[in-house]
Amino acid sequence: MTVVPIRNRRRILDFATTDDGERRGLVLATLPRVSARDAFGPNLRRIRLQRGVSLEQIAASTKVSVSLWAGLERNDFSRWPSGIFARSYVRDYAHAVGVDPETTVDEFCRWFPQGDRRVGRTVQEHAEIVGHTAAWRDEVPPTVVADRRGLQSTPSRSGSAAAPNVVSQVVFRLRRVLGRA
Repeated sequence: MTVVPIRNRRRILDFATTDDGERRGLVLATLPRVSARDAFGPNLRRIRLQRGVSLEQIAASTKVSVSLWAGLERNDFSRWPSGIFARSYVRDYAHAVGVDPETTVDEFCRWFPQGDRRVGRTVQEHAEIVGHTAAWRDEVPPTVVADRRGLQSTPSRSGSAAAPNVVSQVVFRLRRVLGRA
């Protein structure tokens, strides 16, 4: 009986030929599937290596340390900044390796909280640092019919909390009218 191991993309197979000439395949192991989130950094690394760009070249052109770029390629954002700075770093990396920066930043924002474009979390963190209780809500302007985050476009409020909502709507409308003049 002859054994010929073959590595498939998702499985490691072992083919054996029996004495009567029949081939039988056995699955020895199944490779784990990699999610799109887990593949983000390694895909960027693969593209960088294919294009012959070193991390040192990227670090020199962007003035960002090699260890942060290596962290990006490993999806390790423990030492990374958040918000606009993280998005800027990813955009610079995409420029350096020659991929579409907007698509790369959008994918980064989709998979990792460091790229979150909403400011609510940042405002809450800053308020906590200075010892202030912030009543921040990342609200959608009244002109938006549906919120793409799945929230209601105009949250229902009761009592005295409705007055600031009316005032904000008036201010929003004034800005819009004065902006056209």
